[in-house]
Order: sequence, then structure tokens, then C-alpha cells
Amino acid sequence: MYFNSFEYIFFLWAVYVLYWTLKEKRKLRFSLVLVGSYWFYAQADWRFTFLLFTSTVVDFFAGREIDKANEAGSNARRRAFLILSLVSNLGMLGFFKYYDFFVDSIEAVFESWNLWHLSAAKGGPLDYIVPAGISFYTFQTLSYTIDIYYRRIKPCKSHLEFAVYVAFFPQLVAGPIVRARDFLPQMQKTRKLTRDRISSGLFQILRGMTKKLVIADVLGAHLVDHVYRDAGSLEQSGGLAVLVATYAFTMQLYGDFAGYSDIAIGSARLLGFDLKKNFDAPFKSRSLEEFWTRWHISMSFWFYYYVFAAMGGNKRGIARTCFNLFITHLLSGVWHGAGWNFVLWGVWFGVWMVIVRLVRLLLPNGVMPRKAVFSFLGWLFTYHVCVFSLLFFRANDTESLVAALRALTDWSGPLPDVITTLPWQVWTVLGVSYFTAVWPESWNVRIENGWKRLPGLAQGAVLAAALLFFLGVAPPGLAPFIYFQF
Repeated sequence: MYFNSFEYIFFLWAVYVLYWTLKEKRKLRFSLVLVGSYWFYAQADWRFTFLLFTSTVVDFFAGREIDKANEAGSNARRRAFLILSLVSNLGMLGFFKYYDFFVDSIEAVFESWNLWHLSAAKGGPLDYIVPAGISFYTFQTLSYTIDIYYRRIKPCKSHLEFAVYVAFFPQLVAGPIVRARDFLPQMQKTRKLTRDRISSGLFQILRGMTKKLVIADVLGAHLVDHVYRDAGSLEQSGGLAVLVATYAFTMQLYGDFAGYSDIAIGSARLLGFDLKKNFDAPFKSRSLEEFWTRWHISMSFWFYYYVFAAMGGNKRGIARTCFNLFITHLLSGVWHGAGWNFVLWGVWFGVWMVIVRLVRLLLPNGVMPRKAVFSFLGWLFTYHVCVFSLLFFRANDTESLVAALRALTDWSGPLPDVITTLPWQVWTVLGVSYFTAVWPESWNVRIENGWKRLPGLAQGAVLAAALLFFLGVAPPGLAPFIYFQF
């Protein structure tokens, strides 16, 4: 079930009505949310609900035992149960997401081993799809046990509340990655349905739908997907067309994922929960460090807190800091997908982050001079490092990646039809997407405040008109959210 479908709208409406009808009957409310979340997840493939259930049971038990060991001062026991959580979650993630990648990579190196029969992609017995959201909920539950291990939080006492935390449907499939210390305390609060909360939640959903259906889907269907269809289309397109498609994919990816996050935050808000912002005008960033505090904030924080800082961060000298930065971004690339293009994406950012850190050593106080020209150059550099990283991200395979890089070196041929015949409406969407991505934040606040001042009937009319508009401009069919594959 996709967020950009009428099925989801009806599902959310049903859960919303029943949830608030139950008033302060906490257990019934949470039971409703839990059943609804599992039903929502089962729409992708009901067989994988057992992975969600397994992760919930193992980490609830491990968290409780780690806390008991903390109280008893038993370091060996607390480490043992942390290892249980790590092996369980990373084992499921590794097997279901990376099995084929490892087998195919080994076969490519050792062709004489003839491992084709083990690969699902080549007709093997393990013919499965990657479970939706497995990268998100395994990292979410891992953060729970790790935080208990380091005595940052106490374990949840309620099986039901912990199960809701793990499976909460608005952010289950593609985040934001929610930490237990932020979510579980909200379950203890008395939630009241207020007009401001309803209005704010609906605004977030409307904004997310706009980003997804008007920006991401239009740019993807009419431009990006044609150029990036396969290696052949990339080679025939030429350098300028690939460049334009890559700029367009930047906005497609942003509209798609930021749109999902907005819908998730808005859906949670309607049920009385507040999820943290996951995108904060990332294309205004004037440095790579700033970019990773604005883009996919929950993931960036997870890797910074649980990987970079855990390895020592920047406290052990410049050489170790650079190593930690590189490994953190390499693992982030691997987390994104089972393919060498994602590994190279992680390497790309890892190398640039190391270079930036070394250059800072040459600057006074480690910062660029506070002048407009340097701010602009910093923004230009940051933006294009991020844009060209998406060559690795968007290419379907290594062959397509090579074709895209080769095309960018050849600007001699004529523009392909996909560029010369592109409707003006698509160019308008591309221009508007860039404009809205960098306009002042105060404009967003004014728009939301203006929405909140509208009477309820007017808000309903706007929502109905927006849905009709989306039906008119969105490409046929439902385009899945890009981050569902992760």
C-alpha cells in the first residue's frame, strides 16, 4: 500500500476515526494501531511480517536482559545480549537484502565456482524480494538495545507499546528512523485531538503529496526514466541530456523522499505523535557537513551517533577522524542498497568528506571566511558533489553507471527527442521544484500559518481540489516511493 494511493487515504481515515473514538482507552488504542500497522505492512508481502515480529520479540527481550545485567554489573551478560540483538537484526538484514549481491559478486570473481544455482537473480531457489523497510526497522530496534547497553534509556516495560514503536505504520517502511527515547515517552502522555493538530497534520500530508505526485512522479516519468532507462539510452542521450536528467533526478529524489517523510509526519500527527523533521532545506547547504544535517536527518544522525561516534569520532587525531568518516559513509552506501553502485556512492561521499576535513586544516580556525563569495562557492561545490553522487544512485547497474559517465564526456551529438520534445509543463515543474527548494523558510511558515487560518470547510475543499488536480497531472499508475527498496 503506497502513501500516494486512495487505499492509504481510506486506511488512515479509518484508523484515525477508530483511534480517537476509543478516547483514553490506551491499550485498545495501541492494539488498534498495532493491528493496523501489521495489516499495512502485510500489503507488501504478508510473509515478511514474521521478520518484523522476530525483530520486535528479540529486541524487547534483549533490552530487558541488558538492563538486568546493567543493574547486576555483569559486563559479560550485557555484551552477550547486545550481540544477540546485533546478530539477529544484522543477520536478517544481511541475508534478505544482500544475499544475492554477495553470491553474484563472489561468482564474478571466482567463475569456476559455478554458484549460479544459489542466486535468485539467476533462477535459484531463494527467489524473494527485499522485505519492505527492513533497513529502517532493524536500525530502529538496534538503536533501542544499544541505548540501553550504554545506559542512555531504560527498557520499555510493555510488550504492546514496544511493538507499536517498532511497527508504527506512518514511518515503518521508509522512516524517519525514530529513536525509542523520542517515541516511547509520547505513549505515556494523554493525547487530545485539537484543531491545530488536525490542521497541521493535513497540511503535512498535502505538502508531501504535492512533492511526490506533482514533482517527483512528473519528472521521473517524463524525463529521468527515459534517459536513465538502460545503458543504451544513456549512451545515445549525450552529455547535456544526461546532465539535465541528473539535475532533474536530484529534484525527483528529493520530492519523492521528502514527500514521503512529510506524509509520515502528518499521518503520525493526526494520531497524536510528533516525529522529527527529516529534511530541512538540504539544497541551501554551504558545506558537506551541513548537508548531512539537513538531508535524511534521521539516517544521518543514526550513522553519526552509532557508527562515527562509536568509532571515536574526531577525538583520536586527524588520521583516525578521516578513517572514521570514510567508513561511516561507506557503510551508509552499503545500507542504501545491494549493488556496487551504492558502494561507490558511499565511497564518493567518504572521499569528499575526508578531503573537506583535510582542507579545513589549512583554513583559519577551520572555517571559510565569512564573505558572500565564499558562501556561494561553498554552496556551488556542495550542491554539485551531491548532484553527481546521484549518478551512482540512479544508475540501474554498473554498466549503466559506466555509460552515464562516458556520455558526460561526449557533448558532440544532437539532443535526444526526450529533451527537445519535453512539454513546457515539465520544464515548469523542474523550475518550480528548484525554486521552492531554496526559497526562504519564512515563506513555508507563512503558507502553513495561512492554511491553519482557513476554516475547516475551506481546508476540506482545498484537499478535495488538490486530489482532483493530482489525478489530472500525475502520470498513469502508482509510482512506488524510491526509498521503499531500502
